[in-house]
Amino acid sequence: MLSAPVGEGHVAAARVLAARMRELWPAAEVREVEGTGGPGRDRLLRSSYAVTMRIAPRLYGLGYDLLVAHPRVAEFFKAVAAARLGRALAPLVADGPDLVVSTYPMTSGGLAWLRRRGRLPGRSVAVVTDVAVHPFWVWADVDQTWTLLPASRDQARAIAPAADVRVAPPAVDRRFRPGDRAAARAATGLAPDAFVVLVTGGSLGFGGLERVVDAVLAGGAQAVVLAGRNDRLRRRLEARGLPAERLVVHGWTDRVPELVTASDVVLTTAGGMIATEALAAGRPVLFATPVPGHGRAGAEMTAAAGLALVCPTRTDVTTTIRGLIRDPAGMARLAAAAVDFGVADLDAALRDLAAR
Repeated sequence: MLSAPVGEGHVAAARVLAARMRELWPAAEVREVEGTGGPGRDRLLRSSYAVTMRIAPRLYGLGYDLLVAHPRVAEFFKAVAAARLGRALAPLVADGPDLVVSTYPMTSGGLAWLRRRGRLPGRSVAVVTDVAVHPFWVWADVDQTWTLLPASRDQARAIAPAADVRVAPPAVDRRFRPGDRAAARAATGLAPDAFVVLVTGGSLGFGGLERVVDAVLAGGAQAVVLAGRNDRLRRRLEARGLPAERLVVHGWTDRVPELVTASDVVLTTAGGMIATEALAAGRPVLFATPVPGHGRAGAEMTAAAGLALVCPTRTDVTTTIRGLIRDPAGMARLAAAAVDFGVADLDAALRDLAAR
């Protein structure tokens, strides 16, 4: 089970899959590797991603759009990355595992490189953790590619027509499921009658979250903020001294499933794993000023599927929240669509994979 410590979504999905495999196949040996085969490379990937998204997100978006718009450019960079990752991963698969699953795009490329050279005899699966599929996610030499939506599958097939691409259930923790909002609010200390918006910018808390929080508060909602590992953001928000009925701030916490269940809406600037988790829990998702690249692309595709709303500006955030507060029927429609998305059976997909 391969992932990489770039953000938290890739690792979270890998841990879920590994746990499910151990439950389904107790006699199997399941090994988890959270890295790309080199500590230095992992540090570089992690730090460069974090710095770029905080300081120059538009630069990240330009790079993303370049790969999507110019397939030949993407293929060149894919070939270089796959060769480097393949050589680094070779020792990890030297004992011939029966199944190798990857939740990180470049790692999946390394597996494809090994397969082309006859050095990966077992089955391989690439699990796409974003709704939007950029070229590095899809490799024809990987046995299966799992995507989240039919539109994601179609996008992946357009990138690599020879790839076996399927729509698969989201790899999310079992705790993200429709639950008792009143009980969750009691457990987390939130008022039973408040309109609660859970605000997150992913594990790194990026995406201009402070101004997004202002927009949420202007809409008349209580903002419950997940600052993630961004301690500076947490301290700045706490320093406002607002009462808890207006603003609650959490740093890194293991109570995210409870907080999602307790919320009326989950608002994210980053998209990715938290949006998938919210949908699995049956909560409406609001993409607010989504970050360039995968955030913006994923937001548009999720909204097109009827699973979310997109607010390009902070003014849109305020207007949309006011509208949702006044429209319980619209909220119910979004929640019902989310529940339909989350009912797919991940265990069944894994059993089917093992039977092939």
